[in-house]
Amino acid sequence: MRLSAVVLLCGLVSLGCDSADVAPAPPASDTRGPGATIDPALRYAAMCASCHGEAGEGGLGSRLVDSARSVEQLTQIIDERMPQGNPGACRGACASSIAQYIKSRFTSQALSCATVAPSVRRLRLLTRREYRATVRDLLDLPAPSTTPSTPPTTDPSCGRHRFAYSPPSAARSVHVAGSFNGWSPTAWPMTWVEGAREWQAERDLPDGTYQYKFVVDGSQWVSDPRATASMPDGFGGQNSVLTLRCADAGAPAPAAPAGVDPVEEATRSLPVESRPQGFAFDDNADSALVTSVHVNEYLRAGRSLTAAVSSRLRAVVGCEASADRAACANTLVRGFGTRVFRRPLSAAEMQRYGALVTGARDVEQGVSRAVRAMLLSPSFLYRSEMGTAQPDGTFRLTPYEVAAALSYTYWGSTPDAALLASAADGSLSTPAGTEREARRLLADPRARAQLATFALQWLGVETVATTPRSAAMFPSFTDAVRASMLEEARRLVTSVAFDGTHRFDELFTTRSTWVDATLASYYGLDGVSGSAFQRVELPEARHGGVLSLGAVLTRYAHSDQGSPILRGLFVRSALLCEEFPPPPPNAGGVPDVDPTATTRERFRQHTANPACVTCHRYIDGVGFGFERFDAVGRLRSTENGHPIDATGTVFDIERFGSDTRFDYSTLPQLAGAIAQSETARSCFARQYYRFARGFRETADQRCAVLDVTRRFRESGYDLRELMVAVTLSPDFATRRSP
Repeated sequence: MRLSAVVLLCGLVSLGCDSADVAPAPPASDTRGPGATIDPALRYAAMCASCHGEAGEGGLGSRLVDSARSVEQLTQIIDERMPQGNPGACRGACASSIAQYIKSRFTSQALSCATVAPSVRRLRLLTRREYRATVRDLLDLPAPSTTPSTPPTTDPSCGRHRFAYSPPSAARSVHVAGSFNGWSPTAWPMTWVEGAREWQAERDLPDGTYQYKFVVDGSQWVSDPRATASMPDGFGGQNSVLTLRCADAGAPAPAAPAGVDPVEEATRSLPVESRPQGFAFDDNADSALVTSVHVNEYLRAGRSLTAAVSSRLRAVVGCEASADRAACANTLVRGFGTRVFRRPLSAAEMQRYGALVTGARDVEQGVSRAVRAMLLSPSFLYRSEMGTAQPDGTFRLTPYEVAAALSYTYWGSTPDAALLASAADGSLSTPAGTEREARRLLADPRARAQLATFALQWLGVETVATTPRSAAMFPSFTDAVRASMLEEARRLVTSVAFDGTHRFDELFTTRSTWVDATLASYYGLDGVSGSAFQRVELPEARHGGVLSLGAVLTRYAHSDQGSPILRGLFVRSALLCEEFPPPPPNAGGVPDVDPTATTRERFRQHTANPACVTCHRYIDGVGFGFERFDAVGRLRSTENGHPIDATGTVFDIERFGSDTRFDYSTLPQLAGAIAQSETARSCFARQYYRFARGFRETADQRCAVLDVTRRFRESGYDLRELMVAVTLSPDFATRRSP
């Protein structure tokens, strides 16, 4: 979150924002244009970490911790040879800054983790998901049914965006840099298309609002002249803005017929969150920028929501029985206001919002105005993680900030009355009190729904229900099947965490799943009828836990065939937290081969191509384990008349450079290896940490992640204990200045 976001809200809204409402946000480094002072940690993360490790521990590239090379030697190497695949993209000051960063930060002493450093103070804008859950709780509006329903039909190409740029003069290279790839000036190269006389690149992007620029010849940052929206980049120029809203494609028009969920209707047009490359979740705090579109939609949502509950709004705010306006105003600001702002209102705030009630034509109008103003206030729209100054220079979250952090971590919504009471009586000022409330929240059904949200985002399958395939090629892959696949994924993960052994390995070794009659028929399972989901035992070929979920198999496939590459990358990135550098410019595509060959044969040549083998020896050998499943998650024994070969080898399953190897013959064997992998266990802890904290950790947060991982390990890899561990870590309630 940037301070400009709060300024925009304050400038457009005269109510609900003054110095008492919101603390200034910490400044952030910017990487969005020529001449920008770029944090070397961000440079390293974008250009170097995928090979050398986020803390210089090594991997595909050499180890940098305690490097014997001098700053001058490192600068020369980076200037001439780095990054891999695009040498020369980081020259001069860029190379020097990274070299100095490596020498000063990547030392055994600095990485010893004797202490856990606090994370940075910030304000966190509510996501659309959090906003919806919060207003439901505040206005007592029922949640929609979780029963799978037929999703809207969308364009199969939705989510794939073509970038195109025709420079005014000849260019040697053009890259796309933006919030979707960490503003890396080298990650996404474009290709010159002679016939079109322009540079082009196509990328699959999840729903989101992104900012970007084109980087010409490695140094000139220019806006996209074809973009339909832009916003200031903070350096006198403009960032181009791209919004993709595939999940909403084909949805009903804004005018809602009777019976439409009022919360969904009110928030349908809120901008979609952007997800920086490498961050799977919708709650990235640093990319949540408020624009004028947000403000207009918050205004519209407030009007729509108060209108939806107008007949009982006084009861909602607690002043239905109040005798006069003054009494109603007092009740509203002291009770309902505390729930909205997640803290007691200041005297100035109570006076201002109370005046909206007492100065109105009647109580109903006044209450409606006050509620709308509160729902537009930054104190509602942002979760504060600013804290109060401590003698050691850190900042301790207030009890009310701790309460909000707990409720949004475990429920994705606002604190309940009991949690606010614990904040008021000081219980949340101690680790014991925080842990006690964390366990209470986890025992609530809302925690199950929140973990299901994490599961879908961790697995990357949220869009499966709105991504149809060719009806001619896959006639049985219906809307109902896709919706049921998502519910299967939700239930499998949450049942392991809350109902089963609670152990991480069961996510991969369970021999059962959850299906309704629709999905059972699709999978070829007998004995299931009706729309209710039930737990069923699976045939051995479908053992594999999350690896054999229909949603996962479908998500990581092409529209007409499976993809060992996509499936292998899914395991490496989402399950093992390993990253790869961008492919080199001369990588090319899959060579022309016999169209009747198997998928395995078509992709085998990656490991024979010297330009590809460095990365694909780690990817393909994992992806081949999924070959018994087609592009829509159905079992098969042959392809194009040839028997399926689902054997493979996982190299360096315990981190790049570990020289570990695992040979397998079936997907259940591959799943079993992942279940026992220390790297997979620590990756899961890291992924949950990211989801809970709302940012992708840098080297500064490495020790915090390791602390959570240690607690996870000491619990015997109990998933519930991991969820508690993120609130026991020292960085949960302490912050630092950037």
